[in-house]
Amino acid sequence: MKILKYLSLLFLLFLLAFIVFVATQPATYQITKQKEISTPTPFVFEYVNDFLNWNDWQQFNTDENIKYTTSENTVGEKSYVKWDNGSAMITTFAQKDSIAQLYIQDNNKQTLHWKFKKTNTGTIASVTIKGDLSFTEKIYSVLNGGITNYVGTQIQESLNKINNYFVSELGEYDIKVEGLANRPKINYIEQKDSCLVKDFPKKSKALLKTMKNFIKSNDIETLDKPFVLFHNNSDPNKIVYAMCVPVKEEVLTTPDSQIQGRKYESFLAIKTTLKGDYSHLKKAWAKTRAYMLKNKYNEDKKGIYIGIYKKSIPEVSEPSKWVTEIYIPIIKKEMAPKKVIVKDSVVTSTSEPVE
Repeated sequence: MKILKYLSLLFLLFLLAFIVFVATQPATYQITKQKEISTPTPFVFEYVNDFLNWNDWQQFNTDENIKYTTSENTVGEKSYVKWDNGSAMITTFAQKDSIAQLYIQDNNKQTLHWKFKKTNTGTIASVTIKGDLSFTEKIYSVLNGGITNYVGTQIQESLNKINNYFVSELGEYDIKVEGLANRPKINYIEQKDSCLVKDFPKKSKALLKTMKNFIKSNDIETLDKPFVLFHNNSDPNKIVYAMCVPVKEEVLTTPDSQIQGRKYESFLAIKTTLKGDYSHLKKAWAKTRAYMLKNKYNEDKKGIYIGIYKKSIPEVSEPSKWVTEIYIPIIKKEMAPKKVIVKDSVVTSTSEPVE
C-alpha cells in the first residue's frame, strides 16, 4: 500500500513539474524556412499569390472532406480562402517579391511573411510564420519535440510542393503536330477577355472555371470540351480571346450580355496537341507554324484560331496531365481547271493545285 502511495505521489510531482515546465515555455514563436527553386522569381511569386493554386500545396487544411471557398478575386490584397471548419487565410499585402498573410483558426491567429529573392539559377523562396501558443498547444509542442518540429515541418513540406510544381508539373510537357484537320461548323457560347501574353495561362484558367460554373448553374447542354478563340490584334504583348463552349442549339442572347451565343462554319486547319501546362502554348504555336512552313501550308490570317481544353481543371488538377489542342486555319488548296496539252499528236490533260 505504501509503495502505491509513493508511486502516486511521485506521479503527481512529475505531473506538477511537467505543468510548470510547459507553463514556462514561450507563449509566442517565430519560424523561418526557405527553399531554392530553379524558376524565375515573377513566376514563383504569382503562383503563391493566387489562391486558385493554394489547395495544391498548403498544409493548414489537408483533409479532403473539408470544403473551401475563395474570394471572387483570388490574387493580391484582400483575397482569401475560407474552409467550412471556420478557419481562413487572408492576404493583407502582396507586391513584387513579398506577400503577407493572416491565418485564423478558432481564436488563434498566425501571420505568414513570404519573400522571393532572385538568384543566378532561379529563386529563393522563404516564409516566416509567427503566432501565439495556447496551453494545449504548448503541451503538444513539448511532446513533439518543440514548435519548430511540427510547424516547421509543415512549412517545409509546403515549400517542397511548390518546388515540385515547377520542376515536375510545370516542366514536364510534350508537343505533337498532328497535321491537317477539318473543324466542323458548331454553335457555341463565348465570353470575351484580353490580357498580357504572360498573364494568359492564369487568366484563361480563371475564365475557364467561370464558364464551367455558368454552364452547370444554368443546366446548359454541351456537345464537347471548352475551347478558346484567339483574335488578331496589333499589340504583340497582348492576347484578345474568347472562352467558348460548344452547345447543341444556337443560343440567343441580348447585346449587353457578357456571355454571347455564336457559331462558325467548317474550315481546314493544322492541328497540334500539347500535353502539359498552358505556359508551353507559345512553343506549341511556334512548332505548328514551323511545320506549316516546311509543308508549304499558307496560314489564313482572317480565319479562326482555336485552342481546345481536352483535359483541364477542375477535373484534372496536375498541369503535367492537361491536354490542349490548337488549330491554326489554313487557306484551302483548290484544283485549277484542266489544261489540254498537245504534244507529238498525243493529247494529255493535267490539273494543278492553286491557292
